[in-house]
Amino acid sequence: MLVLLKIISGLITNWYLTKITVKPFKKLIPDIPNRRSLHHSIKPRGGGITFISSNLIITKILGGDDFLFLIPLCFVCLLDDFFNLNRWLRLITQLTTSLVIVFNTNLIDLIFSINNDFLEIFLTFILTIFLTAIINFCNFMDGIDGILTLTIIVILISTTLISTASIWVLIGSLIGFLFWNWSPSKIFMGDIGSNFLGGVLIWAILNTTSINNSIALLLISLPLLLDPLICLLIRFFYKENIFNAHSKHLYQRLVQGGMSHQMVSIIYATSSAFISFSFFVGGVKTEIFSCLFVLILGLYLNKNFAIDFKRDI
Repeated sequence: MLVLLKIISGLITNWYLTKITVKPFKKLIPDIPNRRSLHHSIKPRGGGITFISSNLIITKILGGDDFLFLIPLCFVCLLDDFFNLNRWLRLITQLTTSLVIVFNTNLIDLIFSINNDFLEIFLTFILTIFLTAIINFCNFMDGIDGILTLTIIVILISTTLISTASIWVLIGSLIGFLFWNWSPSKIFMGDIGSNFLGGVLIWAILNTTSINNSIALLLISLPLLLDPLICLLIRFFYKENIFNAHSKHLYQRLVQGGMSHQMVSIIYATSSAFISFSFFVGGVKTEIFSCLFVLILGLYLNKNFAIDFKRDI
């Protein structure tokens, strides 16, 4: 009963907060379409502040994980939504956030049990870089209506089954936000929202009840993470500047190839749901086979529905 109350409270609070945010944010933080955009009208961004706020408000009343440790990252990203800050400032904040999360999980105890200073520092460094990459990948995937919101909802529901996390308020808040973010969207979550969700995701991966469950959750997140990773590797192979803005992710090229925002978002979220289902039915080995199926599906979609990667878009 308390779980249902948390979901409904988060949903209603966020729905209302988003409703009163849309109009002023359209003037304060407008997202003006350019040649890379997949929308054609001016829409507000920065909407992520609504589900961050509703989660904070309701968890103070009903209890749950409030993710206060992500506030510094959210603040920097909100400023970035307003003023387009230097990318290095945001990167430093992301790295610091990832490091804080690492040092507040049981994994750090495992790393420090190695009793080799160099190896401990090296593993902590590599893990921090890996987690920061996940935050950025979530940011990269927030490019069409609903895709990040819906897929993260699926991942977080899976999280509740394999961790001690109390994140039902956030799940409800994201459902409330999805009403406004679903195509045709009225508002975008912006960098503040995508970076916050990236932080929540890496926290969730490191706070399951076992390493096996952490691997499972990472694989459930694969549709969100594999697309930007493959895109990054291909761009590097073609000697493109990987720091330049682009619209060459598979989900973007599918939309440019004629698929609707709704269909692409559903494909990605359903893929995560399918991987999650396979894990709970057959464990990690079955989950790995489902990941291979999703990869084959991605290759099929890329060949038959997406515009060519080399096209100048």
